[in-house]
Amino acid sequence: MRVTQLLKGKVAIVTGASRGIGAAIALRFAAEGAKVAMVARTVAEGSSRLPGSLNEVASRIRAMGGECLCIGANLAKEEQRGNIVPEAIARFGGVDILVNNAAWCRYQACHDHSLKDVRQTLEVNMVAPLDLSRQALPSMKERGAGWIVNLSSATVRHPAPAPYDFTERYTRFNLADGPSIYAASKAALERMTLGMAIELAPFNIAINTLAPVEAVASEGANELGVIDAVAHLEPVEAMAEAALALSSRPANVLSGRVAFSLDLLRELGMRTVMTLDGERTLPAYSF
Repeated sequence: MRVTQLLKGKVAIVTGASRGIGAAIALRFAAEGAKVAMVARTVAEGSSRLPGSLNEVASRIRAMGGECLCIGANLAKEEQRGNIVPEAIARFGGVDILVNNAAWCRYQACHDHSLKDVRQTLEVNMVAPLDLSRQALPSMKERGAGWIVNLSSATVRHPAPAPYDFTERYTRFNLADGPSIYAASKAALERMTLGMAIELAPFNIAINTLAPVEAVASEGANELGVIDAVAHLEPVEAMAEAALALSSRPANVLSGRVAFSLDLLRELGMRTVMTLDGERTLPAYSF
């Protein structure tokens, strides 16, 4: 583990940590000394059609000498969400950082979405982050500070109005498989986050949203088939580095932001991206 551990003594909860961006954030935080409670539906290998599990990420963290906890939960179910913060507190004594990374989406035209899917999208992408934040706030207040990072999406950016250019980024998706409902849930998350930032400022608690500039080639994104439809990809390490920045700076300095990963790193003067173990810069990636 690194000697200069930015999150030493901190406890972080990271949802959707079995793969992709969530797993990267959990690993990066652990490398910086945080005790990490990782949450996902996929705890054991082979229980999902997608590769990755909490147990696999936990093995990597423990191999670095870090401490972690695996919590199996479906964030669409309120009763399962209710176990997450208490389990983290029981194991580690409190919560300093909450990263709401888990998301649910179905790319489909708005008028073709079932109301069940719309409710599921909102439940996981907006209601669950609010619910977990509410549960974590008493511990953060007691500890005198806290950090909440809500993962958003580049799809929140509004498409241009008519007349339409069907080669433009947004419309390169199959028009029957658009991201509008998913994007709407993330837009709601962003607006909620900005309001909460003002409300939580007196308690020294920072809350921000973070999105990739356009897309990260995670297992979930590959499953949705959206990677071929975007012009820019960035390494998952950039998202982890930006999440670390949002989880380590004082609330009176960095809160109430709708941040894009690479833009944020440039703004903060961070010209390189670290590997997830925090030991070196990512080869051939600087800006």
